[in-house]
Amino acid sequence: MGTRPDCCPPPRDRLMLLGLDVGTTATKALLFDLEGNVRASAATPYGLLTPQAGWGQPSWVEQDPEELWRAVTSVLRSVATQLRPGESLLALAQSSQGGTTIPVDVNGQPTYNAISWMDGRAQGECEELRTQHGGAAFAAKTGWPLMAGLPLQHIRWLKRQRPHLFTRTRHFLFVNDFIGNRLTGELCMNPSDASITQLLNIEIGDWDDWLLGLAGIRRDQLSPIRPSGSIVGKITAEASAATGLPAGLPVINGAHDQYSAAVGMGVTRPGAVLLSCGTAWVLLAVPESLEVGRRSGMALSCHAVPGRWGAIRSLGAVGTSLEWLADHVWAGRQGGEPRSALYEAINAAAARSQPGAAGVLFCPLAGGHAGSYGLAQGGFLGLTLTHGRDDLSRAVMEGVACELRWALDEIRAAGVAVHKLTMVGGAARSPIWPQIVADVTGTPVIVPTVSEAASWGAAVLAGIGAGVFERVESAGRTIMGRSRRMEPGNREVYAALFERYRALWPLLSGQPEIAGN
Repeated sequence: MGTRPDCCPPPRDRLMLLGLDVGTTATKALLFDLEGNVRASAATPYGLLTPQAGWGQPSWVEQDPEELWRAVTSVLRSVATQLRPGESLLALAQSSQGGTTIPVDVNGQPTYNAISWMDGRAQGECEELRTQHGGAAFAAKTGWPLMAGLPLQHIRWLKRQRPHLFTRTRHFLFVNDFIGNRLTGELCMNPSDASITQLLNIEIGDWDDWLLGLAGIRRDQLSPIRPSGSIVGKITAEASAATGLPAGLPVINGAHDQYSAAVGMGVTRPGAVLLSCGTAWVLLAVPESLEVGRRSGMALSCHAVPGRWGAIRSLGAVGTSLEWLADHVWAGRQGGEPRSALYEAINAAAARSQPGAAGVLFCPLAGGHAGSYGLAQGGFLGLTLTHGRDDLSRAVMEGVACELRWALDEIRAAGVAVHKLTMVGGAARSPIWPQIVADVTGTPVIVPTVSEAASWGAAVLAGIGAGVFERVESAGRTIMGRSRRMEPGNREVYAALFERYRALWPLLSGQPEIAGN
């Protein structure tokens, strides 16, 4: 596959990197050239297993590790067949979901299903640690608050509830090192994925003996942690037969999907912030120091860039607001057109409305501050008989942007610099929403041309390991040079709108005395 004599190396435009993204509901493989152009792609979806599902039952969420592996082999085989004559594949790296635990025996075979980061069965184990040691001790040591869905609690649950399986388990792996082991036969973990296990000491970037003791496991039951961009191993003959990739192809240590996206989008220095827009909107900032990150109250992890940390904050499922608008305000009025046409119509409608949406204010469904006020509802304020779908569409976009500004103001107040937002995901593809975000937040917004941020970030790490990129920043400049940049405008309109937004939530919650705070 794409081999040439050493005396005649392929030209740079024929060199390829493979980004493998093993997510929660699908696995994707993308083949990139060194300029970040997608040359081939493949995707395979899969489901979640929900045993014990039922009213009043704790949420059990699992995945079949072998199904994950089958999805990986499927997408890799598909991409391998799309490699063109004369193209040379240099290396691959992986972006992966974090916090999902895969126990395996001495032969690397799973002893239990993968317990997902969304799983809630270990709430009792979580509360036990909170009672015994206090939650602050864990946040300070690991960077993350105590959570039932993280591997520390998964492992404690297995030891207590499935002791026979716990005894059979030789290694506790996670998606990143489970797939890496299947590809290379080696065990290796990256720092950003390790951070989400709640078994890592965030200060030293290594497994913590006290936390391992609480889990009841030994250090040699976890994979050694090595820097992102370092080599894990090479594709084995067995993996080559399963994936179609050449035996001996270097596999490079990747990163957790959010941090892989940050690498791909150049969010590696203080002041740069990644805004990932899906069902949930998630912020990833780069604090100047670990201490600044701790003061922010955000979930801290080791960054994929050595010596740096990342801080994550979710705004909640604010992305569902536009889905609600599409389903209940626009659906059935576009003649049965595909959903993409529906979103085009919504964008066009929002563009026809003026900044401020003619006085209509929207509070997002499932937003972060709704939860802090004990509300599970959103709504529109200021509706009159003159308002139509144009104003409602713009109001939804502006309301979500107000929720974002509130979060950014709190992050800045904690000392985390925010100089620009790099916006990726569904909302970033809107021709109008990124500009609204820039205007409402007063922050420049960058929208990169590469849509698959996590896969490209994995490819960048593969390129570092293969020696074609010297630093993360050098690869990021290529992509960012082709990005759209939105500068803030309409400051007076949106300053007034934001003050109305902040005042509305406590009024809705029946706590008007908080409105002026």
